[in-house]
Amino acid sequence: MRRAAVLGKGALAAHACEVIAGLPNTVLDTVVPNADEPEWDVRLTDVVAERWPETRIVGSGDWRELEPGRCDLVFSVLYDRIIGRSLIDATKMIVNCHPGRLPQYRGARPVNWALLNGESIHGVTIHAIDKGIDSGPVFAQALFSIWPEIDEVRDVWERSMRHARLLISDTLPRLERIAPCPQAEERAVTHYMRENHLLGERADWTRATSVDGP
Repeated sequence: MRRAAVLGKGALAAHACEVIAGLPNTVLDTVVPNADEPEWDVRLTDVVAERWPETRIVGSGDWRELEPGRCDLVFSVLYDRIIGRSLIDATKMIVNCHPGRLPQYRGARPVNWALLNGESIHGVTIHAIDKGIDSGPVFAQALFSIWPEIDEVRDVWERSMRHARLLISDTLPRLERIAPCPQAEERAVTHYMRENHLLGERADWTRATSVDGP
């Protein structure tokens, strides 16, 4: 029996738990919710406690509480910490679902940066986790249209989550049969949290608007 762990937050991580729990010869062994679960999304802790009461929940949100080698599959979905080499090296398959197109939008807030840059295409990506930031080989990617002139961050985020749900459903059952493709490093761009102040009006869910009188 293969043991699996899910790390992350919200409805998308809950969907990944559901898909993984339904895989043949697989048990959802451990879930590591983000330590600070957002109020604007479902609480992964609550979903897991209700749906899979035998699954261990790591309340601290710290990946280091996962015993190295315990789980054959570790799947990260909007997880808010960088996973270290001790877990990467000890796990047969350790994979991330990133809400951005790779390699062009590695790192933090890919939706915000794509809109700020005026992109017409965005994407979500499932890739292997390595020692870099969103730099591992790609298992699957879904691309879709966005319209920076009219889309807000919230619009593209919600669209990303819809595409990510389908990508997770399609990819996880086939994961061991997919040969991941290395990313093109010459096209790679990584954004860091320390750069968030450069996002300007794209820093929040919606752009600030002013209503002038007639």
